[in-house]
Amino acid sequence: MVGTVRLMPHHDPHWRQKVAALDVRHTELLSRDGLLTLDEQRELMELREAMDKALNSRFRTTAEYRDFYLARARQLLEDEGIDMDLPAIAADATVEEVDRVLGLVWAAVEVTNSETF
Repeated sequence: MVGTVRLMPHHDPHWRQKVAALDVRHTELLSRDGLLTLDEQRELMELREAMDKALNSRFRTTAEYRDFYLARARQLLEDEGIDMDLPAIAADATVEEVDRVLGLVWAAVEVTNSETF
């Protein structure tokens, strides 16, 4: 029996070029002397959001997305010394379902860090 796979809604095979183009302006803003204006701060935040979307567009399937971010989550938990089992997430899970589990991980790390300081 072959499992079902869910394709990512915004896969882009040219994601590297998009990230590189966004990074040029991002680097330019960060290399300026002095404080950024409010408009530049807003632009910086928009660039970071666009870069995040471009980076996530590299995944063809939600299973690739899941595997990448769960590996990072496991590493973060290990680095923080948190013993937490991650629930199994189906290969055909939606991005939202994967993000919900990841949200639990980030919340656990925040709670742990807030209790230790």
